[in-house]
Amino acid sequence: MRKDEVQGIEAHNAASGEGIMSDGSAEPAETPPTVSGEYALRRMLSDELHARAFYDFDGAGRFVRFVFLTGDQDGAVLDYVNEFLAAEGCDPIDAHQKFQRVDLGAYALRLEKHTEFVSISFIERGLNCISGLLDDAFDAQKSVLPLAWARATPAPMFHAIWLEIGGKAPRRITPEHMLEVMQARSVTANQFGDSASQIHFAFDIDADGFSRIAVFNDGIAPNRMGRTIQRIVELETYRLLALLGFAAVRENGGRLGRIEQTVAGLTTDLAAQIKQPGGQIQELLSVLSAQAADLEEIYSLTSYRLAATKAYEAILNDRIGGLRLVRLEGFQGIRGFLGRRMTPALDSCRAFSERLTRLSERITRAGDLMRTQTEMIIQRQNRDLLRSMNSRARQQLRLQQTVERLSVAAVTYYGVGLVGYLAQALPLDVWGWDIKLVKAAAVPGIAFLVWLTIREVKAGLTSDDDDKDAD
Repeated sequence: MRKDEVQGIEAHNAASGEGIMSDGSAEPAETPPTVSGEYALRRMLSDELHARAFYDFDGAGRFVRFVFLTGDQDGAVLDYVNEFLAAEGCDPIDAHQKFQRVDLGAYALRLEKHTEFVSISFIERGLNCISGLLDDAFDAQKSVLPLAWARATPAPMFHAIWLEIGGKAPRRITPEHMLEVMQARSVTANQFGDSASQIHFAFDIDADGFSRIAVFNDGIAPNRMGRTIQRIVELETYRLLALLGFAAVRENGGRLGRIEQTVAGLTTDLAAQIKQPGGQIQELLSVLSAQAADLEEIYSLTSYRLAATKAYEAILNDRIGGLRLVRLEGFQGIRGFLGRRMTPALDSCRAFSERLTRLSERITRAGDLMRTQTEMIIQRQNRDLLRSMNSRARQQLRLQQTVERLSVAAVTYYGVGLVGYLAQALPLDVWGWDIKLVKAAAVPGIAFLVWLTIREVKAGLTSDDDDKDAD
């Protein structure tokens, strides 16, 4: 299965809400034994719905997530996590497990493996906060979580998210106050879930390298809050992942533009060459082939990333819709902020993909036209060659016929001479014959015999050639 197909399956599962559980169990239920005659993938496909269980979330707490880009090389990250768990006296995580949650007393560690990234998360819950945020909110120095250990994971850290869950929102909460709390250049916020609960996003990176999110919980049920937290964290994760496609577009956009210009010039030159009787189409075809190779290289470099961006965008929109956001007076809304800031980048990705497709079609059409024109030139050359060969064959035939006539005349002349010598030995005077008349009378017969002999020789040669061709 191709990578883009795997990405599409993951996007579909995530968009449909897979892994959202409220039973509070530490691990997914053990898979029952396979029934005889059962389809091999049935259990695995069914277990996907329960693969990423999430905590009920009661009271205040925090969720800190580190995202590492690993592709399909996540073995080093798993080994690193298992070393940590062994030091804590916990069982290791199996390499085949896509999700695992381990309770470590004061917090829980959560490991998730996806198609191209691995996330390590820490969860604190059940803390006491009636209003506002905890006193140590967003304070990496006071946190009991092993943040330094997570940063040292042997993989490129793509994103770090710090989500604080507090009590009810303060009565007078202003954008200026939240800018200070979130340490960001701008803050977006909404109420959500048909209640007075609020979400505040920084969409920025603070001094400790985290993107901050604050949630004020106004009496939302624990299981519902758990699902909401998962949506919020995934929203922030896939927001940044979706923009990876824009980076690929910017990196290859200039190169694609140069190919477009070259192909446009080739198309113009092709039209001019076709109108000329002796147009040099072959030179243009070699240039077009080079441009087609460059375009295919760009496609191979960007196709997976653009497909992933499309899938991530779908997940992002699904998570935003699932939060049921309501306008919060005085704050810029989350949906509007992301729409204004991300839509141009995502539109650029779509436009780049369309440009790739259109340019590929243009190159294909130009190549077909060049090949057609080349075939026509070859056909004209073959026609001219056949005409020249036919003309030479006719000339050779006429020359051969002339030589044959001359040969008949020459042989007849010598034959008549021989008849004259023979006639001198005969008593022509006694018979009253003139030798000149004898020679003259012999001319038609000798000429006919010579012509007949040449004809038989030609027929024999033609028959031998036919036999060789048949063999």
